Amino acid sequence: MPQPRLAVAEQKDTPVGATSTARAEILAVLLAAGYNEPAAADLVARADREPRDPDPNPDFRETLDGGHALIVEYGDCEMHASCQCGKRLGTTTPDASLDTFVPGWERHTITEVST
Repeated sequence: MPQPRLAVAEQKDTPVGATSTARAEILAVLLAAGYNEPAAADLVARADREPRDPDPNPDFRETLDGGHALIVEYGDCEMHASCQCGKRLGTTTPDASLDTFVPGWERHTITEVST
């Protein structure tokens, strides 16, 4: 199956040199099902922002929509930071200070997010 040309918004999450990613495969299936490229990319982006907890606690509902908390996750030997709204803030090594992410997150919450 030919790989779809990824929209700019989706390219940032595709590893350099990757021939196939789950995101690319999902986009290919959506395109084959009749979605146009912008609609398919938008659907994948919307799914990215949805809560991921398989067993949600109703008292502490997970959300990626409507908040701007700094989220730091451990990946393959690196720390990934993002805002609760989905904006990616970068990566660093586990031995570095998490303060590395604060300036970008503050800039995002103070200047990029409308109040």
